[in-house]
Amino acid sequence: MTKPLSIDDLYTDTGMFDQQKVLSVLQSKVAFTRDNEILFTVDPTKIKARDVIILYALAKKVLKANSKIENEVITNAELLDKTKINKNTVNVTIMRLKEKKLLLAAGSGYELPMFKVNEAISLLSDNKTE
Repeated sequence: MTKPLSIDDLYTDTGMFDQQKVLSVLQSKVAFTRDNEILFTVDPTKIKARDVIILYALAKKVLKANSKIENEVITNAELLDKTKINKNTVNVTIMRLKEKKLLLAAGSGYELPMFKVNEAISLLSDNKTE
C-alpha cells in the first residue's frame, strides 16, 4: 500500500534527487571545505555563467540534503563573492534561469527546485567540452 499524498509532497523543496549523479557532476569542478564552504576547483570565469550558477545551486542542494547547511538559498551577493563573475552577468543569468524556472525566488534569494535538478544536470552535461 502506498502512502497517501499530502500537500507537503507538492512543495518545490520536497522530494528526492539522484545525489550520486549530482556529486559526479560536481566532482571535477567543486569542493567543500570542512566548514561547508563551496569552492570552485576550476576558474569560474572560464565557464559559462549559467553553468557556474547551476553548479553552485547544486552544491548547496547537496549540502542541504546532507544537513550540512540550514538552507540552500543563493543570493546575488553570494554568487558575486564566490564566483568572481561580474555583477551584470550574474543578474542577467539569474533572470534567464528564473524564466526557465531553474531558479525560483526563495526568501531574499533563489533556489533550484527539486523537480528541476535533472534538467539542470542535463544542461551541464550538454557542455562537456569545458
